[in-house]
Amino acid sequence: MKPTILLHGGAGSMKKMGDVRAKRYRQSLRDAAALGMTMLSGGSSALDAVEASVVHMEDSGAFNAGLGSCLTAGGCIEMDAAVMDGAQRLFGGVAAVPGVANPVRLARLVAETTPHCLLAGEGAAALARQHGLVFRVDFPSQERLDEWRKKKQRLEASADNDLSSRLAAMGGVLGASEEDRVVDAEPPVDGSQEGDGSEPQQRGDVDLGHDTVGAVALDASGHVAAAVSTGGLWLKLPGRVGDSPLPGAGLWADDDVGAAVATGTGESILRALLSKEVVDRLNEGPEAATRAGIAAVEERFGVGQAGVIAIHRDGRVGFSFHTRGMGRALWRLGMEEPAAAIWPDEPWDRPVTAPSL
Repeated sequence: MKPTILLHGGAGSMKKMGDVRAKRYRQSLRDAAALGMTMLSGGSSALDAVEASVVHMEDSGAFNAGLGSCLTAGGCIEMDAAVMDGAQRLFGGVAAVPGVANPVRLARLVAETTPHCLLAGEGAAALARQHGLVFRVDFPSQERLDEWRKKKQRLEASADNDLSSRLAAMGGVLGASEEDRVVDAEPPVDGSQEGDGSEPQQRGDVDLGHDTVGAVALDASGHVAAAVSTGGLWLKLPGRVGDSPLPGAGLWADDDVGAAVATGTGESILRALLSKEVVDRLNEGPEAATRAGIAAVEERFGVGQAGVIAIHRDGRVGFSFHTRGMGRALWRLGMEEPAAAIWPDEPWDRPVTAPSL
């Protein structure tokens, strides 16, 4: 059994944002996985590793989590996050929490220091203050404020009376436009693939800030864990809560089977209980389980809705998505550095070792 971590940076329409930000996005994925790699190879628990990797993504500003969070219709940041440990199904989540630099750390505090599983809004923020968590004074960033103003103007100027359609046209939330929809076609994820170390050619630049970030891991003791964090949907109603902090929807972990984390349109994911659906199927194989989960979402709610990553308790991993892209990174014991990819048919850009079965 090899310690392993698999993470994602969100599934979305991946519209053009420029080469510089695309490179930053890919490197941030690799750096977050490298942090998890360091912890797992040093004997840390799966829960510690997924929390640390998600904290890194929250702090990077390259994703829709933490510093890079989307803004509500009122121009504020309200974040959701959760953690789950597969050993005892320890679960903690926070919803619509303002200001906290790292909501995933707060989610773990809910799990370990309170008798509750989920806290929201100012109640969650009060717990963060009680435990001395950092509150950011730069929320929201000028970059996000500028983007919020542009999106709000476009939304107000739209002739489409359907809010879901209008939001979808602005960046892959609540569905995707036809030009951004693709059929999932990922390569095998567990075979050893030789890479030359160069960055693969991109089919377009990455539009950052669409969806959730998350991670699943297996540690040397055979325990699995999952963590997730998100800023939610652009221009969402204040108080809106997505799938991320809800067990079975945004994430699920069980040592007897494995763990999964979802990303995409929360309203569709939570109605499909996507993560629980995938974990329940993991003994069929992680690739088959993730494909079946996305197929179930697509059957009910259409394409362009979601992505999911998963790890079996034996170390095999899988992922699937039916959006234009989903950033992801993988490391397991025996690899010199994490491998990363974004596009559906893109192979891992570093050699990937096989799991020990």
